[in-house]
Amino acid sequence: MDFAQIQREVYDLANSDKPISRYITHALDAIEKAIRLYGTEDLCLSFNGGKDCMVLLHLFAAVLYKHFHDSINTFNIQAVYITYPNSFTEVDNFVKECVRSYRIDLVTIEGSIKQALAKYSKLRPNVKAILVGTRRNDPHGGRLSEFMPTDLDWPPFMRVHPILDWHYATIWEFLRTLKVPYCILYDKGYTSLGGTDNTHPNPDLLNPSQPCGYDPAWKLVDESRERCSRE
Repeated sequence: MDFAQIQREVYDLANSDKPISRYITHALDAIEKAIRLYGTEDLCLSFNGGKDCMVLLHLFAAVLYKHFHDSINTFNIQAVYITYPNSFTEVDNFVKECVRSYRIDLVTIEGSIKQALAKYSKLRPNVKAILVGTRRNDPHGGRLSEFMPTDLDWPPFMRVHPILDWHYATIWEFLRTLKVPYCILYDKGYTSLGGTDNTHPNPDLLNPSQPCGYDPAWKLVDESRERCSRE
């Protein structure tokens, strides 16, 4: 992965006159603030290979290269992957590709989010803050703030939500404009990814003329229907 190109393209889009620029600028500012507060050693990324995580990973890579380009080849991006039961092979393979191309130091943990974070805090006791790709229309996303500590009965981390106010269409505009890689399932009608037992192609994208029977995820118009194919 060409980190110099990522940095250039992301910041060029942020400085453009396109409506998406304000979302990108705000997200970059949040990530830069997190780095100022916690440094790169105490900051990690929550990563599962989903579309929102890919936006956040790409933004994080751009910020890291901007500020640490002289040493970018000497460290990896810290990340934690809390796996779903019955995960898609396509997702697992895509995560492995991202680990290689973005040079991610990935810790994979099974279990609930709370249990996984407890394990991660023991494996990486230096980490104090986690970049999370949650958005407002995600479950429980409406009550979040950009910087928000975990609840008192949870492992102590500062949760940082740089793309909290991005819309579904904003996510796809960013990915497609900058040609950011994403999991192949999104081209087969999946709009939100969980496990194989509870996730299906989005019925709103049904299109018998497509080889897979569905339009790609970026064609979904009503963002309130993003998770309607998850049980």
